[in-house]
Amino acid sequence: MSDYQALLAKVVEDPASDAARLACAEVLQASDPARAELIRVQVALPGRMDPARRLDLKRRERALMDSHGRGWFKPLLAASVHEPSYSRGFIEELTLPEEPLATHGAELFAREPISRLTVGTRDGMGLALALEQPWFSQVRWLRLKGPGVDAAMRALASATRVGRLDSLVLVGAGDASVQALVSSPSLSAVRSVSLSSCGLTDASMAVLAKAELPWERLYLSGSGLSDEGVAVLAKAKGLGALQWLALNRNEIGDDAAMALAKSKGLASLERLELSRTEVSEEGALAFRSTKALPKLRRLELLDIGFDPDVMAPLIKRLGQGLLF
Repeated sequence: MSDYQALLAKVVEDPASDAARLACAEVLQASDPARAELIRVQVALPGRMDPARRLDLKRRERALMDSHGRGWFKPLLAASVHEPSYSRGFIEELTLPEEPLATHGAELFAREPISRLTVGTRDGMGLALALEQPWFSQVRWLRLKGPGVDAAMRALASATRVGRLDSLVLVGAGDASVQALVSSPSLSAVRSVSLSSCGLTDASMAVLAKAELPWERLYLSGSGLSDEGVAVLAKAKGLGALQWLALNRNEIGDDAAMALAKSKGLASLERLELSRTEVSEEGALAFRSTKALPKLRRLELLDIGFDPDVMAPLIKRLGQGLLF
């Protein structure tokens, strides 16, 4: 591993720190002084400074990109990366199809401290090849979309280089993806899962309810859930770490709300989203007691249309944490 790649690894480890970024600039000064200057300029911009100084820095940033951006972006565009951009001197997130990821991933990850990926899937084969490569182990946030999501999820579930992956977003997935995800021994570090806008059935809720999962956030908005499915999820005993549950835009009503309010397994839930559902005031008031999800601090019931006077007991409990 080169000195530069070692420093890139430090940027991945501590993305909030500027020290490793500026150290990278020092290493690049001899070979690519313009890129070194871009890093220093973008690192400086978020700080407090005189407005005139900020304007000068933004002009310099624009000039550097106009003069050198095409050359810097050339390897990324050759890999079909969609709209790459620099943040605090580096490209940390890529959006590209699975086949170019497998072919060009080693080169791209050697150039930039990439930790976030959005991958367009076709049949999952490209992702499967990428998952076998050492550089994939630095990915922490992964979004899969396209017709091959279920196949890609099966490959991900059996991968060995995903131990640092803590956030997973699946777009257009089905029940097969949920089964693969829950049964995977490799994805133990995952704490945030989004299955919003997926085509799920109540069978997936039964799978989730039976599993022991350390997830802290679960997004299930617009995924075709029913009252029965949510009631099954509310009985889960292995989701005790869950703090945030989003169920917006599902055709669920008071039965689902009451099941959630009575849930013992979701006792750590702090945020619940039920916006654009069929929950009525009666269902919403199931959460007025502090015994209903005792740690609840935020309840979203937007775009439903409630009478504020009727909601007074819930307002008393949650105050500004209630949005309706």
